[in-house]
Amino acid sequence: MKTTKLLVIIAGLTLAASSGRAAMEDRFRYDRDTTDKFPPYELSLDLFGTYATKDRWGGHNGFDRGGNPGKEDRGGGGVGLNYFFTRFFGIGADSYIEEWKAPYRVNGSAILRYPLDRMGGIAPYIFGGGGREFKYNVQWTYHGGGGVEFRFNRYTGIFGDARRVFSDKSSDFDYTLVRGGLRLSF
Repeated sequence: MKTTKLLVIIAGLTLAASSGRAAMEDRFRYDRDTTDKFPPYELSLDLFGTYATKDRWGGHNGFDRGGNPGKEDRGGGGVGLNYFFTRFFGIGADSYIEEWKAPYRVNGSAILRYPLDRMGGIAPYIFGGGGREFKYNVQWTYHGGGGVEFRFNRYTGIFGDARRVFSDKSSDFDYTLVRGGLRLSF
């Protein structure tokens, strides 16, 4: 009985893996002939890595707010969700973490992008917005930045951007955040 269940589970996983592999191959295939890789009414998911010039306690460049050593710039990861109303204008929300615990930041942005149709799937963009930190340094933040996205096809792309984040408390809490990752459109 246990052997039969194990074989059924293995067969199901094998079937799921093979169909998933085919879907992933199509998602990452470069499509040179797509007429519009940046359509309107587009929902996308961002999965990204981060590098910030501030740690979660507000320390910069190896020092905390009091000038004590031990606080460092940090890398981390995050997730975001974007919706474009037109090819050029959208909104986005994201959160990222440094210490691989529950996220404690939420950000919202207005995004302006300019798809370069003759460049094979490249779109520079600028964005700005605000957010809230709920832990460590509880504060409102504001940000602005820019980046570029490259689309393999209508559904998959990679992106990189940088933003300057400003605190409502003090310029001592301002920092730069660099993101790079995968954008999956639906």
